[in-house]
Amino acid sequence: MSSNLQKVNKEVIVVGGGPAGLKTAEIAKQKKLDYVVLEKGKPAQTWADLRPDMLMLSPCLPQRDWTSLSTKLPIWKMDVQRPYCTAQQFAKYLEAYCDFFQLDVQTHQPVLKVERSNDGQYVVQTKTHEYSAPVLIVGTGILGNPYFPDIPGIINNPHVMHAHFYRNKMDFKNQRVLIVGGGNSAAETAIDLVGYSLVYLITRDELKFFSDTKKLYHIRGVYESYLQELISMEIIRYKAYQQITHIEENVVHFRNWQLEVDKVIFATGYHGDLKVLNNFKLRVNRKNFPEVTERGESIQYPRLFFVGPLFSPSTSTNVIHGFVKLIPKTIEHVESLLKTC
Repeated sequence: MSSNLQKVNKEVIVVGGGPAGLKTAEIAKQKKLDYVVLEKGKPAQTWADLRPDMLMLSPCLPQRDWTSLSTKLPIWKMDVQRPYCTAQQFAKYLEAYCDFFQLDVQTHQPVLKVERSNDGQYVVQTKTHEYSAPVLIVGTGILGNPYFPDIPGIINNPHVMHAHFYRNKMDFKNQRVLIVGGGNSAAETAIDLVGYSLVYLITRDELKFFSDTKKLYHIRGVYESYLQELISMEIIRYKAYQQITHIEENVVHFRNWQLEVDKVIFATGYHGDLKVLNNFKLRVNRKNFPEVTERGESIQYPRLFFVGPLFSPSTSTNVIHGFVKLIPKTIEHVESLLKTC
């Protein structure tokens, strides 16, 4: 590490200034731990970069609040759309949350390198600083790692994109667009393009709807009945049980047929964003989530913790109101470990 960097010692370093990282900071401050949050942009930068009118599909009402990080600052007291706020509104809420609790978030400090020293300290380098601490907490989430299936012809194909980067339907006016995926993102994108594009939608299995399954990760809310109607009328041309074999420029090949389109949008979700830990040989599952204990601690590296979607014992804890409840227990464990350091 460079000797020209300003060196700072802390008890806890938190990487990521999204909802998980900020909630971690709030609890760390409450416990009077000496912490710092490192964020590549401003607080909630990743959320601010999403399509502004994207709905959260996480209720933000007094009687059903699954979006707020703290009852001391509920999102529904702000000027937000109900029952589901937008990504832009949520990003503004996170900024307000940071200010309300006066959290120590070092903005515009992208992490360049993370190492573990011989004495077990975690050393985190940014452009200007070198932070050291016995405990490292990673809350980089999933939004920084859009997932593409392993299909030949996707990489560097100008006709292919991920739904994460979808912004404006006018960009696709009078185009033929194929959407790949069976979740809320696919449904939202398909519906938004209706009337502007010729929309195709394919899934590997049948579409699943919340009204039937009661599972939050299935299509629900404002998209459910509308999508079903548009498919029934063949305004959205839908085919289930389809598997792409390869893509050749703007031609999508299936097992028994092919489709020529102007754009293929993969609404295939996200995998864990662990790029800051490239120096570590982490064991991960198929969604790139690290192996952790019941408190979110790495099973390989002592005092390395994960919060937010990266620590998701179940699907229900992967959403905001789920992982927010887990973070205080993680910090309690961190507090006990620090007493032995």
